[in-house]
Amino acid sequence: MATNARHPTVLWAQREEIIYLTVELHDAQDAKIDLTEGSIDFSNTTDDLLYKFHLDFYKPIKPDQAKKSLTGRKTLMVLEKAEGEWWPRLTKDTGKLNFLKTDFDHWKDSDDEEDEAADFPGMDFSQMGGMGGMPGMGGMGGMPGMGGMPGMGGMGGMPDMSALAGMAGMGGMGGPPMNFGGEDDVDSGDEGDEEPAK
Repeated sequence: MATNARHPTVLWAQREEIIYLTVELHDAQDAKIDLTEGSIDFSNTTDDLLYKFHLDFYKPIKPDQAKKSLTGRKTLMVLEKAEGEWWPRLTKDTGKLNFLKTDFDHWKDSDDEEDEAADFPGMDFSQMGGMGGMPGMGGMGGMPGMGGMPGMGGMGGMPDMSALAGMAGMGGMGGPPMNFGGEDDVDSGDEGDEEPAK
């Protein structure tokens, strides 16, 4: 087993009362997680490689209220903050940690949470479920092939395009009519100059 430890990718997001922490590392069901008020230590051996990290939290959490879920691909943790307030960052250290990233799937700004409550007071969004697909599309009728949308009747209001066929020469532009065909299509107008076949 290697002695040099690697850092797994760690994602984080927050709400006013909680922190979401996700460690992206497969086969981490036996991970050692040491959670205290002020920090977290994580270590696991995956594919004969040691992965570990240590983080000092920006402010204290309630380790006895922590919830975790271990899947085959990641470790998910929900950590309750000791004081319900928004943190400017996850760690005390202001330096950049390359393995620590924002979890945009769970992220909400403080504005988002307040807006949601203000727009729908007393509404429990957890009961909403998903929007589902759009099976059948209801009143669209006849979409495949676009054949026959009632009331369309051709392309009413469009000019008769056959009238444009006579404009091939662009008469108003001056000069002879333009011919875009090959040499065989050219009509010199001298039909009588050809010798008759013998």
